[in-house]
Amino acid sequence: MVWSRSWWVCLSVVCLCATVRAGEAYRLEEPVDDTRVFGVGTRVDVTGKTQPSIKVEPLPLVASAALSYRERRLLGPGTDAESLRSVRDYEQTTSEISVAGQKSSAQLADSLKLVVAQGRPDGVELYSMGGPLTSAELDLLRSPADSLALIALLPAKDVEVGSKWTAPGWTFQMLTALDAVEKGQLTCSLSSVEKNVARIKVDGKLEGAALSAVSEITISGFYDYDLELKCITQCDLVQVEKRGHGPVSPAFEFSARVRLLRRPAQIPGRLGDPKIVDSAVSELKPSVTLLRFDSPWNIGFEYPRHWHLWKIHDKAAIFRLIEDGNFVAQCDLAPIAPAKPLEHLPDADFQRDIRQALGDRIKTMSAGEVLPAHDRRYIYRVSATGVDGDRPLTWHFYLIADPSGRQASLSVTVDTPLVEALANRDRELLSNIRFGPAPITPRTTSR
Repeated sequence: MVWSRSWWVCLSVVCLCATVRAGEAYRLEEPVDDTRVFGVGTRVDVTGKTQPSIKVEPLPLVASAALSYRERRLLGPGTDAESLRSVRDYEQTTSEISVAGQKSSAQLADSLKLVVAQGRPDGVELYSMGGPLTSAELDLLRSPADSLALIALLPAKDVEVGSKWTAPGWTFQMLTALDAVEKGQLTCSLSSVEKNVARIKVDGKLEGAALSAVSEITISGFYDYDLELKCITQCDLVQVEKRGHGPVSPAFEFSARVRLLRRPAQIPGRLGDPKIVDSAVSELKPSVTLLRFDSPWNIGFEYPRHWHLWKIHDKAAIFRLIEDGNFVAQCDLAPIAPAKPLEHLPDADFQRDIRQALGDRIKTMSAGEVLPAHDRRYIYRVSATGVDGDRPLTWHFYLIADPSGRQASLSVTVDTPLVEALANRDRELLSNIRFGPAPITPRTTSR
């Protein structure tokens, strides 16, 4: 009987302690002036299906990515999403994608692995301090549940076990990288505190648009916050997305599981260098905010990020301009057979080719004009108007020739009512075109 009473007393004490702990308030925050360097490892596994066009059946999609990097937080230039900024030194960057059995993989060059991450309302923008990234390299670095975006999920005030809070709208939008949000809510709840680790459950659903494509997203899972280290140390989230066809992306449905581990790094590596940190804090050079396009014809350029590489094939690369979530214009870059040094395709021949390409759609064509150019380049511009069905269109055609004789055409198509919105965005592509040596065509040996 004595033993029974002692057992009951002990159990009561345990229950009382548990009750007191359950009512305790916890502050879950990461200060903006935290100068620690963190080691971050992320694993993403994706399964689903994609439909490149409405004319084909959906294709099975399987993908995986592994990222590891050191990261140090910096002071951001603004408020809300803009207040989140960091510098990263990537160590591992690999991805493997399989669509209907067709496999591809990607890695990041060592010269590009120092990266500034800047929070934006529509996601985390990534800029390499080593120079412009290609669109494929940028996609390689992007991940659901980015470590910088996770910080925004922490509560603004002290919370108890069982407490719930709704993340600000910009937080959910930033976490999922949507351009626009129609409706949705992300709820976090402190489910437990064990061994100084707070576990926060996350659930949310969002409807909006990404790159002018309608999108529905649900997120579920958890992240952990270490009360002693005062930082997020891991997350395990599942993001399910259904996206319709868009002007620069296929339709798809997928489920992505994101597992992230994050701890203060014992060795800061290159992020311990004050010069690198100071450079990352400062306003970036405009050149590194551009994207880089390298073609199989050794003709490329750097271009602003509101232009998106849509397709590339043997004869042309096609870019599309998305502004404020709206499709504005299309740009086609195509190689032209080289001329002799200091020569180019005759203007009359260029105009003839335009008329043949447009056919019955053309209604008017302007007189051509030669534009000022640097490095002794020749740039010739012709504009035309017409219709495609009942759709009024305007075209701007450019012939760009290098002193070496290498040349290319750049054509921009825009709905006539959107000409004002296009402004001079077509000309911003001209000055950055690079001509390399013409590719050598392998000779075939007859037998």
